[in-house]
Amino acid sequence: MHLLLSTIALRPYVFIFLASYLFIAIVNFGLRTTLLFTVLTYAVSLACEWSSVHNGFPFGLYHYIDATRTREIWVFGVPFMDSLSFTFLAFASYTVALLLSSPLYRRGGDVRILDTWEIRRAPRVWLMAALFMVMVDMVVDPLSVLGDRWFLGKVFWYDPPGPHFGVPISNYLGWYFVAAITIAIFQWLDATLNRGSTRPAGLLPAMRSRALLGPALYAGIVTFGITMLFRIGAPNIGWAGVFIYLPFAVLAIHILTRRESWGDDAAIERHLADFSYERDLTVWKPSSARKHELHRATA
Repeated sequence: MHLLLSTIALRPYVFIFLASYLFIAIVNFGLRTTLLFTVLTYAVSLACEWSSVHNGFPFGLYHYIDATRTREIWVFGVPFMDSLSFTFLAFASYTVALLLSSPLYRRGGDVRILDTWEIRRAPRVWLMAALFMVMVDMVVDPLSVLGDRWFLGKVFWYDPPGPHFGVPISNYLGWYFVAAITIAIFQWLDATLNRGSTRPAGLLPAMRSRALLGPALYAGIVTFGITMLFRIGAPNIGWAGVFIYLPFAVLAIHILTRRESWGDDAAIERHLADFSYERDLTVWKPSSARKHELHRATA
């Protein structure tokens, strides 16, 4: 218990992101899916980190410095918080891919995605989510290499350092490998546990704009990383992060604001056919003006 509390005190930003992820995942996908995904993703990430520390696969060879071993939890020679980060990074990346791949619906301030099971399981969502997770690491990993300049501390070093601000290219290939596995696990859990007419425990379908919370978490993680790079005096890496995300942000805004991205009545019906427990929500019911238009059209 002492080490757990010390770990939280030493890495508060990790647990803020973790708590946000747990809340967002539960209200969007249910309690069982969230807990199982967290455990399985942590296990996969820990196994890959242990393997990389010992034989260089899949991230490339690196070594942890055990200066904090008495101040935070370590598991099999890997800091607990390090492998834990993969859970919320994979989830947030998946929600961004889902947002960009689904028709949108807005009523007042309530913005929703008209996803279906076909969209949730689509290969393009899977592959885009894995790519978005690697993009986060292209900001976070160069920042972590400079941990001695901020409150992370010097926790590891690559053997040898790589060409991307000290990070080897094998690290990003490894991240895509792990991201593809963990996001596939999430898609499988979601389809296995949540498919049906019964609302999953913990899911809150009436919550306004709940589908935007995951992408907001993703944006928060990226903003934190880029901001820290400028604060610690690494503007070259910070600007590299900005220019990684600037075209992505422009493209995302274009996709989300174009007319074709907003779903019609058929898209709403396809969504409700797959998630029938949402059918009684007032957000789907026509407003008085809409009812008047429908009456005039059918008169």
